[in-house]
Amino acid sequence: MTQTMSTQDLEFYREAILSMNRHLDMAESMKSSFDYLSSHFPIVGISLHQFDPVLKGHKLFFLVTAAGFHHIEHLLPFNDAQAAYMHALETGNGMANDSNIPEDSVAHLHSKAVADFIPFKHRSYLVSVLWAGNQPLGHLVFMGKDVSCFTREHERKQSMLVPHFSVSMSNLLRFQRAIDFQKKLDARKLELEEELRHLRGQSHLVGANDGLKTIMDQVNQLKDLEAPVLIMGETGTGKEIIADTIQSISPRRNAPFVKVNCGAIPEPLVDSELFGYVKGAFTGAVANRAGRFEQASGGTIFLDEVGELPLQIQVRLLRVLQNHVVERLGSNVPIPVDVRLIAATNRNLETMLRNGTFREDLYYWLNVFPIRIPPLRDRAEDIPALACHFLEKICARMNRPDIPSIHPESFKRLMAYTWPGNVRELENLLERTLILDSGAEISPELQLPQDPGWYMNTEDSNGQDAFMNMIAELVTKELDSRLPGLKAQNPKSRVDFKTLDALMADHIKAALLLCGGKIHGKGGAGALLGVNPYTLRKKMEKLGLITKNRQTAGA
Repeated sequence: MTQTMSTQDLEFYREAILSMNRHLDMAESMKSSFDYLSSHFPIVGISLHQFDPVLKGHKLFFLVTAAGFHHIEHLLPFNDAQAAYMHALETGNGMANDSNIPEDSVAHLHSKAVADFIPFKHRSYLVSVLWAGNQPLGHLVFMGKDVSCFTREHERKQSMLVPHFSVSMSNLLRFQRAIDFQKKLDARKLELEEELRHLRGQSHLVGANDGLKTIMDQVNQLKDLEAPVLIMGETGTGKEIIADTIQSISPRRNAPFVKVNCGAIPEPLVDSELFGYVKGAFTGAVANRAGRFEQASGGTIFLDEVGELPLQIQVRLLRVLQNHVVERLGSNVPIPVDVRLIAATNRNLETMLRNGTFREDLYYWLNVFPIRIPPLRDRAEDIPALACHFLEKICARMNRPDIPSIHPESFKRLMAYTWPGNVRELENLLERTLILDSGAEISPELQLPQDPGWYMNTEDSNGQDAFMNMIAELVTKELDSRLPGLKAQNPKSRVDFKTLDALMADHIKAALLLCGGKIHGKGGAGALLGVNPYTLRKKMEKLGLITKNRQTAGA
C-alpha cells in the first residue's frame, strides 16, 4: 500500500499515527487524534461502538468532540432490520457513507444517544469496521457536520487509517479495561477493609459494654501505642479477637499483621518457621525462606499460645526482642527486623517460671501490658447477646432464612453452666443445636453435658451437694481422730475447735500443696478432692483463698 501512496498521503498517515500514539491514556490519545483529523475531515465527533449480535444492539464506548472525551457506556437496542444492516456491514466491504439519518436508521439512534454532547441534526455518517484478527473489534464512526459532507477522498483516507486504528484501539481498550479493573479492585479493597474494621470494632466484640467493659477500657488505652501486649485467658475466651482489636487501633494498623499459632507448629520446625532458613540448612531446604518475623517487619506479629514455645526457641525470641535482629537457620548473618509483638497464652506463665519451663527474662519482656480476659462463667451476663450473635452468624452460614429464638428458661440454664470451653464452646453448642432442631424456638440447654455436677455453678443446688459431701467426709474424719481427746477436755477449753470453713480451707490448702497449686485437669486439686474444679474455684473465692478473677498457680 505504501508504494501507491503519494507524499501527501504519507505525511497524513504519519501525522495521524503520531497523534494517536502520543498518549497511553485512551482519552488523551483520542482527543489528540480528533484535533488532527478534524483538519482533514468535516467532523464534529468521533465515536467507537460495537455491534453485539446476541443482544441485537450497539454498545457505545466513547465519543470525542472538540469539547473533550466522553465515556458513554450505553447499549442501543436494534430491531431486526437494523440488526441485519449491521450484520451486512460487518460481512460486506466494512464501510458505509450514510448521507442522511432517517428515523429507522442506525445513525438516527446513535445521533439521539449522543445528543447531550452533539446537538441532533441531519448529518452524514462515515463508518469503518475495525478488526482484531478475523473478529470485528468495533466501528469507527466519523460524525459529519452536514448532510452529504463526506467525499470519496474522505472514504479513502479513513480506509488508510483502519489497520493502525484497529491495532491502537485494541491495545488502548485492553489497557483501559485493565485500568478500570484495577480501580474496581482498589474500590473493593477499601470496602472490605471498612467491613473488616466494622467487624473488628462491633460484631465480634459482643459484650464490650458489659462483661468485657473493663477489658475494652484497657484495650482503648493502647490506641496509637506500640507497647508489647500479653493477653491471658482460658481456651476459647477470644484472645485472638482482642489481638485483632489492638491491631486495628495501632499506628501499624495498615502494616503487615502476621499471626502464628505456636502450639500448632511441630517442635522441630518452630525455629525455621519463626526465623526462616537459608538454602542447604537442612534436607529439603532448596531455597532461602524468610521467617514470620521477617514477614512481619514494619508491622505486628501475634504469637498465639506463646507458652508452648520450647526453651531453646525462647532464647532466640528474647534475642529478637532485645536486639531487633533475626538469624535464619543455617546462617549467622543478622537481619534487622522492626516488629510490634502481641502474645497470648492460656497457660499460667508464673507457674511455668517456677517449674523452669518458661524463661523469666522473656516473661518480663512480654509482660509489659498484660490483659487478662475473664472466662465466660465470670461474665454470664454476656451469654444472651453472644447467643443471639452466634445464631445470626450460624444461620447465615447454613443458609437458614429464619433465626430461631431461645426461651428465657433456656437462658437460665445456659447462664448456670460453667463453660470450660468458653465462647468457642457456646458457638459450637448453638451450631449443634441448629443442626438437630429446625424449629422456630430452640432449646440449646438440652445439648449441655448431662452430669449436673460437671456443668452447674456453685449457686446451683447440685453443685452444693458435691461440697456438702466433701464437708461431711471431713467432719467424720476429724471427729474420728479427735473425739477421745475432746471428751476429756473441759468445755471452756474447746475454743480452739475449728469452724467448718476453716476446716475446709485447711483441707483445700493441703490438696493444693499436694498438686503443686494446680486446680484444673489431671493431677489437679479438683480431681483429688472429687469436686468440679470450677466449683472448687468458686468455693476458694468465698473462703478467701483466692480473689475473684485472679488466676492462681496452675489454674
